[in-house]
Amino acid sequence: MQTIHTATKVQNQPLQALMRAATPFLRIDGAKPQSWRRNVNTLTKSGKPSGSRRAQPNRYEAMFTALDDKTWSRLGEVLYFVSDQSGRLRMVGQSSRRLQDRWRVSPMHSVEDGSHLGRRSLYHTTGWPAIESSFDTEPPPFTVSALFRADLERVCREIGGPLSDALGMPETKLHKLSYHVEVWIRSLSRSGLDLWNKQ
Repeated sequence: MQTIHTATKVQNQPLQALMRAATPFLRIDGAKPQSWRRNVNTLTKSGKPSGSRRAQPNRYEAMFTALDDKTWSRLGEVLYFVSDQSGRLRMVGQSSRRLQDRWRVSPMHSVEDGSHLGRRSLYHTTGWPAIESSFDTEPPPFTVSALFRADLERVCREIGGPLSDALGMPETKLHKLSYHVEVWIRSLSRSGLDLWNKQ
């Protein structure tokens, strides 16, 4: 069993419990330097394309393996973790609706003229710059795992402490339990947890 590295012994048990309960669904196998863009199409009210705007250029093409397609395509509130090959947590995030709102496979387009490059790359909708920065210094593989609402609640109730505090926090449409737990985990960066997406 791999050791999960965390910031402090005090916070070790809650974070380990969350990560152990999560289901691996994706592995980032490698990344090679490649400039590319996504095309972000906009639609009129009638549903017809009104043209397209190009997203900011990316620096790497990521190769990946889908470990669990059912989990990756599952709907629902979810907390997810990115860990390195030693089990160390490198990134945490959440979605109030589904994993594929965050982790996508995007068609690659030329930075120069917008033409399709004929292949697709893994992409993260909010954290890709931080992930790309990690490729500069940390070699893959990285494993991405998911913890959906029911299991997240169960772990929070079983472990208590800061996770119990998260259960008691008010929820909104966007700020649900997964959000509150993510905020707590990211706050550990102030006491030594070295995350790509530090708070």
